[in-house]
Amino acid sequence: MLRGVRTWACFDGGVVERRVPEAREIYWTFGCGISVVIATAFATFGTFLDIHLVARAQLYCLGDLSVGENLSGTLFAVTRMVLFPVISVLSALLAVSFHLLGRLPWLAARIWPRPILLALTIAGSIAGPVAMAMYDLATEGTPGDCVLPWWPTWLPS
Repeated sequence: MLRGVRTWACFDGGVVERRVPEAREIYWTFGCGISVVIATAFATFGTFLDIHLVARAQLYCLGDLSVGENLSGTLFAVTRMVLFPVISVLSALLAVSFHLLGRLPWLAARIWPRPILLALTIAGSIAGPVAMAMYDLATEGTPGDCVLPWWPTWLPS
């Protein structure tokens, strides 16, 4: 019996050989899977958080919203429900490139880059949706010269 290969007997008396996954393949699956989980979470929860933050900021800056401003807010919400999942998926696909670096032969033999590359994969998956939410809050959420009370000074208003 070869290493990593198991033999299975079928119901009809035939024999099937299947390979057992190795530890590095499980790591590879986990690395790709975490990008998918982060992209899905940001595509769903991040969209609604972005819309909620922009709506609260507009309400703070403008007070009571008129009919036209409500319609504009609704159109903004619809565009974000379409665009935010796309940004999340693109960010996750870009972040997988960090995970692919760990498959290079000169890095695969070493253990020290794996936690760093996993951290870069997670940060890359998060970066796109967070940047989009901050941009939306800075442009749509703070009309005119309104500055939110909790707004950091290094962000544009």
